[in-house]
Amino acid sequence: MVIDYKGIKLRLVNEEDASFIIVLRNDEKKSKFISKTSTDIEAQKKWISDYKTREKAGQEYYFIATDDNGEDFATYRLYKIDSGQPEIGSWVTKPGYSNVKNSIKVDVAVKNYVLNEMNFETAQFEVRKQNFSVNNYHKLFQPELIRSDDDNHYYLLKKEIFNNILPGILKKFKI
Repeated sequence: MVIDYKGIKLRLVNEEDASFIIVLRNDEKKSKFISKTSTDIEAQKKWISDYKTREKAGQEYYFIATDDNGEDFATYRLYKIDSGQPEIGSWVTKPGYSNVKNSIKVDVAVKNYVLNEMNFETAQFEVRKQNFSVNNYHKLFQPELIRSDDDNHYYLLKKEIFNNILPGILKKFKI
């Protein structure tokens, strides 16, 4: 499976992506707002191998985003699909990657895929409370804040609202 969206491609992760994922998830700045990941490449390959079973069952998808220059620059996951209320997360952009529009395209592509291609009415996601810029960005889509705990805000994005608001967001970011 490959998702093409406005000049970027999202492809499914494979074991050869283990070191790329470790670099992204263990970057000092990026890792402040995501769950911890081991720096052990073999452990990451094992996690990917186990994930591939869930992928084949249609329970989860883990994407690597590639820009129009062929550079891998981000990750994004879609999981808990079989619950009927899919969640999106693990949206991490490569340290030093400067094309903010492409990072936004990744998020929009995954949200669009879940809501319009897979035809779910909602998508859930969580954001660390202290990650102010990402919380503010997601609020542009007018998700419902369904709960909070000490660390996170938990959001529910509805398809109808997403589809109504998306043209304005794309215009705002000149995408």
